[in-house]
Amino acid sequence: MFDPAKRVRPGIVPLTWKRAHGPEDGDFVIAEITEDARAHLIEVLGAEDRPEWDDATVASQFRLRQRFPTAVEHEAAGFSEPGARECHGRVDLREHLVFTIDPEDARDHDDALSIRSHGQGRYAVGIHIADVSHYVAAGSPLDAEAEARGTSCYLPGGVVPMLPEKLSSDLCSLRPERDRLALSVIADLDTHGVLHGCRFEETVIRSRHRLSYGEVQEALDGKRQLPAPVLHALEPLRALARALRRNRLKAGALDLDVSETKAWVDENGEVLRIERREHLESHELIEEFMLLANRCVGSEGERRKAGLLYRVHEPPQAGKLAELDTMLGVLGLPRIGHPHEPARALQSLLAAPLDPAHRHLLHRLVLRSLTKARYLERDLGHFGLATREYCHFTSPIRRYPDLHNHRRVREWIRGRKSGAWDPAALAERATRCSATEQNAADAEREAVKVKCMRHLATRLGERASGIITGFVPRGFFVELDDVPAEGFVRIGEYLDDYFVLEPSGVRMTGRRTRRRFALGDAVAVIVARVDVPARECDLALVVPERQGRRRHHRRST
Repeated sequence: MFDPAKRVRPGIVPLTWKRAHGPEDGDFVIAEITEDARAHLIEVLGAEDRPEWDDATVASQFRLRQRFPTAVEHEAAGFSEPGARECHGRVDLREHLVFTIDPEDARDHDDALSIRSHGQGRYAVGIHIADVSHYVAAGSPLDAEAEARGTSCYLPGGVVPMLPEKLSSDLCSLRPERDRLALSVIADLDTHGVLHGCRFEETVIRSRHRLSYGEVQEALDGKRQLPAPVLHALEPLRALARALRRNRLKAGALDLDVSETKAWVDENGEVLRIERREHLESHELIEEFMLLANRCVGSEGERRKAGLLYRVHEPPQAGKLAELDTMLGVLGLPRIGHPHEPARALQSLLAAPLDPAHRHLLHRLVLRSLTKARYLERDLGHFGLATREYCHFTSPIRRYPDLHNHRRVREWIRGRKSGAWDPAALAERATRCSATEQNAADAEREAVKVKCMRHLATRLGERASGIITGFVPRGFFVELDDVPAEGFVRIGEYLDDYFVLEPSGVRMTGRRTRRRFALGDAVAVIVARVDVPARECDLALVVPERQGRRRHHRRST
C-alpha cells in the first residue's frame, strides 16, 4: 500500500474493519492508513454481487464518514453511567412515569414523554430530550466530528451515526430502566391545546417503557393491553395531540401524506421485504409534542436573541404554484383555488376527496412544488407548519442543529450569555448543516433504491401493476403497487406509435393512435431487466396483441 501524503511505502500492514463482513480474496479495496501503520477499510470495489456491501458502497458514494478518529473514540470511551455527581443540581423526575415511543427498529431514543394533571382541564406535559450537550462539549474532538457529520444516516443494514455508539446507542439513549440525563420542556396545556406557558429544566429521568408506534396504536385502538398507568397516560396525551393538530391545521399548516419506504434486510444484506410504512395516529401523537417543544425553544430563543439555528421553510414561488396548477388542469385534478393565498390554496387542495392512487399523486405533486426546508441563523418562518420561531431541538443524538440549540437552552437555564455570538460563523454552520442533511437524505434514498433493485431482480418475468409517476421523452416511470419500487417503460418498444411528451410534462400522446398516458394512470407491466449496480429496472408494458407490434428487447448500454 502507498500513502501519497507521506511518500513512504509501509509494506504489508494489517487491514481492519468493524462490520461483520470482510473482503474476500480477489476483492479490490480502498483503505485509509493511519499513523500507527494500520489500514482501515473504506470501500470494497467490484463486489456488486454481494448484498452485504450495499450499505458500505452507498456510504462511500456519498462520502459518509464511516470511522471515528481515535481521539473521538477515546473521548467517548471516557464517559460512564450517570451517578450522583452528574445528577447533582438536576430536577429529579425518576419517580415520574416516563416512556419512549419509537419505530420498532429504532437504535437510539432521543425523546420521552410524561404527563401530569393539574385538574380543571390543565396538564403538565413533559417532553424529555436526551442531554447530549452534557457529554459533547463545544470545541471538543467529539463536537468537531459531530459537526462534520451533521446528522446520522440510516441505511437498510445499519446506521452511520453522528456520535460514537457509546453515546448514540447507550449513554445518550433514553433506554428503559436506566438513569439518563435530559433537557426537558414542561408545557402547560389545556384540553383545547392552548399553551399557557412552558419552562426548561435540566433533569434526570428513568424511562419505564420502550414502546413502538405499532404497539401504541394497537393499545389506542383497544387491540392490545399495556400496563394501566401507561394507558391512563396515553389517553390524555392523544386528546391533547389531537387538539394541537387541529390548531395547527386551522392556522394553515399543510397536511401532506407522503409514505416512507422501508427496506428490511437480514444480517447478510439480503432483502426480506420492502414496504411502505403506514402513518398512524401514534406517529402524530409524538409529532405534535416534538413540534410543540421545538416551537417553545424557538420562541424563547427569538425573545432572547440567543443565536439559535432555525428551521425555515419559505413559501412556494408563484411560478411553481402556476406550474402545479397547469399540471393539475391537464390531469383533471382539483385546481388551486386561491393563488394569492398559497397556504389556504394548498390546504384546500390536499383535502380534496380522491381515490387513493390520485390522492397519492396529488400529494407528491404538491410536495415537488414546495421549497426545501433548511437551517438558517435567523427566523424566516416555516410555511409548511404555519408558524414562526421554529427550530430543531428534539433529536440531538442524530442532528447537529439540535445539539447546537441544546447548548443555548442550557445557557438560559444557567443564566449564562450565549456562546453563539458570531453571526457569520452561525450562518456558515447553518449552511453546512443543511448540506450534510441533504447528503444523508440522498444516501438513504439511494440505499433503499439498491435494495429495491435487488428485490426486483428476483422477480424477472413476473407480471405486476403500478401507476405512472414521471415522464421523460423516451417513456415513463412506474411505481409498482405491491412493492414501492420504480422501473422505466420505454414506450416505443411496446406500441407501434411515436409518443410526444406534452409541455406540461405530465402526459404523453401517440401521434398516430392519439393514445395517452398521464401521471397517475394505472398500467400492467412485466419486470424485464434489472441492473443493480446501475440502479436500473426496465419494465415491459403489457398491451393487447392487436395494439402492440413485434417487441424488440434491447439491453441498455
